[in-house]
Amino acid sequence: MKTFKYLLLFSAILALLNTGCESLDVKNENDPDFETAFANPSDVKGVAGSLMRAWFQRTQDYYGPALALWVAADAGTCSWGNAGMRAFSWEPRIVFDNTPAYTDAVISEGYYKTMYSILSSANEVLGKVKLGDMVITADNGTDETPMVRAMAHLMQGLSLGYIGLLYDKAFIVTEYTDLTTTIEVSPFRDVIDTALVCLDQCIAICETGNFTLPSTWIPGMTYTQKEIGELANSMAARLLSYSPRNKTQNTAVNWTRVESYANKGLTYDFAPLMDDITWYDLYHTYANFSGWGQADMRVVNMMDPAMPARWTGGAEGFNLLPDPVTSHTEGVDDRIFTDFQALTSCPFAAERGYYHFSNYRFKRHDTYLSTWTEPSPVFMKAENDLLLAEALLNKPDLNAAAAIINAGTRVTRGGLAPVGATAGEIEAAIFHERNIELFCSGMGIEFFTMRKADKLQPGTPLHLPIPGQQLEVNIMDYYTFGGTEGVAGQDFSNGGWFK
Repeated sequence: MKTFKYLLLFSAILALLNTGCESLDVKNENDPDFETAFANPSDVKGVAGSLMRAWFQRTQDYYGPALALWVAADAGTCSWGNAGMRAFSWEPRIVFDNTPAYTDAVISEGYYKTMYSILSSANEVLGKVKLGDMVITADNGTDETPMVRAMAHLMQGLSLGYIGLLYDKAFIVTEYTDLTTTIEVSPFRDVIDTALVCLDQCIAICETGNFTLPSTWIPGMTYTQKEIGELANSMAARLLSYSPRNKTQNTAVNWTRVESYANKGLTYDFAPLMDDITWYDLYHTYANFSGWGQADMRVVNMMDPAMPARWTGGAEGFNLLPDPVTSHTEGVDDRIFTDFQALTSCPFAAERGYYHFSNYRFKRHDTYLSTWTEPSPVFMKAENDLLLAEALLNKPDLNAAAAIINAGTRVTRGGLAPVGATAGEIEAAIFHERNIELFCSGMGIEFFTMRKADKLQPGTPLHLPIPGQQLEVNIMDYYTFGGTEGVAGQDFSNGGWFK
């Protein structure tokens, strides 16, 4: 097995606070600045408070994997050669170019580096306040050490967890890791398991602690130990539910554990307030701004079955479409006119394939696209409800699962008929809501939903390889996924929602 000498992926505090990490820096033991950077309790607190913004900015970034995953899932569509969107939307699907020279290598490489930078900083914080003897004290004398520890464990869990969601394998490093030894690469399941341990530690602190985050740590609302604990529980449920690469793995999920997490999960929408300066959501911007991303016809058809699931008629396609529904209609999801906007033209390049064409765009984020200072929902309470319903479906407790679905957005916002207490109806409703109600919220939700249901188009990578630049640095053999590269059904899709 390939191994990696992990020296420490440490990013300078100012770089993390002001610009985010673009590269992995190796610890210099002879650099006094490194040793003093975490010497002052106020600096340690500041680092802990910066980590959520760093995670949010890269996860919802134009230069992250969000847009590529969105089109790969046939949730959104875009023919432009930006941010990996054209490469991930080719039909038939093509192999992912994992070379450092790839034009859009940043969508994988940059994300990987940033998650490890966040992890490194979280580990350093815990080295001071958990393994060391540092106490963080507020100006009024309040002990803020539990708050700092909770946030550091939360960000450990999110950084490792999202590495496990996206990559086939990775290096597991926590505050306990001996950085002088050689660390072996671990499969994604082990990475997810370690992330859950970190989130459990955050949850435990929140269950016994009493703190309120500074307003700048996550802007938009007041976060106490209650809200942070709920967020950690929901994130844990998300990791368990979304990590399977196929239906078989999905069946094997510990759904009792998902139920436990979701029962203590979000009672609010996790939606940090954007200020267009240090907090901004470029995924929501480029997926929805005029002339950029649109809703894939697969999603349009899910809401209005009269619409084709794939573009038909080429250049004459708009003349063949039925009139858009503009008011409540039996069997049609109301969100097709409340959350989506019907169009009469498409800006995409026809020579790149009419399969990119669509007659709808998502408009729920239009207020944000106008003011740039709105809350940006990346984990909605509705998502936690669906995680709980899914856990109950697999328990099985069909009556309880159906009750959650029928009290939720399918009926209240979609105007659709309640579902019966049957596994088939409940499973279909959860799939529908994740594609419609959670549309373009948190990075990768539609992709993970399609992946675990074996519905990604044939040849779609089911996860990303360790970035090529990192393979070179660590003297590891080149590999990639997609097309026919990898193991069918484990590394690239051999299923599909149409064939």
